[in-house]
Amino acid sequence: MRIYRAALLSISALTLIFSGSIAAVASEFRLLEAQGTVQVKPQGQSRYRRVREGRQLRLGDRLRTTQNAQARILCDDLTSIWTMYSNQESGVAEGCPPSPFSTRLRVGNQDDNTPGGSDRSIPYVITPRRTAVLGTEPIALRWNPVVEVERYFVQVVGPEINWEKQVEGTQVLFDEVDALVPGAEYQVIVEANNGLSSQLDEGAETATFERLYVEDIEIIQAGIAALPEQDLSEETQLLVAADLYIREDLLADAINVLESLTASGTQSIEAYQDLGDIYRYIGLNLLAQARYEQAIEIALSSQDIGGLADAQAGLAEVEVMLDQHCTAVELLAQARENYTAIEDMERVNELEERLGELNASSVATCL
Repeated sequence: MRIYRAALLSISALTLIFSGSIAAVASEFRLLEAQGTVQVKPQGQSRYRRVREGRQLRLGDRLRTTQNAQARILCDDLTSIWTMYSNQESGVAEGCPPSPFSTRLRVGNQDDNTPGGSDRSIPYVITPRRTAVLGTEPIALRWNPVVEVERYFVQVVGPEINWEKQVEGTQVLFDEVDALVPGAEYQVIVEANNGLSSQLDEGAETATFERLYVEDIEIIQAGIAALPEQDLSEETQLLVAADLYIREDLLADAINVLESLTASGTQSIEAYQDLGDIYRYIGLNLLAQARYEQAIEIALSSQDIGGLADAQAGLAEVEVMLDQHCTAVELLAQARENYTAIEDMERVNELEERLGELNASSVATCL
C-alpha cells in the first residue's frame, strides 16, 4: 500500500521502495540538537534565521553555527547522525552518506487531501485507517463516538478474515492478527445501533489497512530498537520514531507516538503539524483541523513565522475539505504573507497558484 512516502531508494537498511501518489519531493533531515545559536537558510531564501531543535530540514537548506555552538543533524536515512561544530556553515547533507531523494507530503498541497472524518453523526473509523500495521499483537480498532448511541456492531473484512463483534463503547481489540495476509487490504466496518454505518463516511473507500511483510517488520523493529543508543532527548526520540513509522506507512503507530507527545503538553510544533498532515492525508479532517489550529497557536506564541505559514497552509486545505472555501482562501492568503516575510518564494508561488484555483472555483468572492 505504501501510502505516505514513495520512490525511496537508499543503501541504508532502513529504506525501501515505495509507490503511490505523493504531492511533492523533499529529502527529509531533522535538527536533533542545537547548543548555542544555530541558524538555517532554507533553499531558495537569502538570509539565515534561528532554527529550533526538532525542526525538519530539506536537501538544499544550509546551517550555520556561531561561536561555541553545536548542532546534531539526523540524515534522511533516519539512522546516520553527524555533528556540526562552532563557527561552521554547510548544507544539511554535508556529513550524511550518499542517498537518492526521499519523498514526503508537503503541507498546503491539495493533492494530499482526502475526504472523510467530517460528519460527527457517523461512526467513521479512526484507526486503523489508510495505514499499514505490524500485525505482531492485537490491533486497537477505534471509531468516532455518535451521540446517544450505546452499541456498535464491528466487522473486519478481507482475505481469510470475517471477524465481527458487538461492542459497547468506541473501541475494541482485534485479536486475529495471525490470520491477516501480508500485503492484502482489510477494512473495518462499524454500524451504530441507530442504523448509521462507517460506510457512509466520505473517505470509507480508502479507510483500509494492511499487514507488513516479515522483512519490513524486522527493519522497523531494528530501527526503533536502535534509537536509545543515539543519545537523543526523549521528545526528539519520539519525533524520530514517528518518522520511522511514517516511512514504513505505519501511520497508526506514528499517530500513537505523536499523540503521546501532545498528551504530555509538548510545545513542539512538529508534533502537531505532523499529526495535522497525517490526519488530513488519511481522511480525518476534523482531527486534522484541531491539530493544525494547535500548531498555529504554538507558532504564534513562539513567533515562528515559518511554522505558522506551514500550519496555515495545511489548515487551509482541511477547510477546503470541510467546504469552508472562504476560510481556506483567508488562511492561504495569510500563509502567503508569512512565506513572503521569510522569503520562501517557492511556497509563495505555489500558494498564489492555489489561491487562483480556489477563487476560480468559488461561487462567492472571498477576498
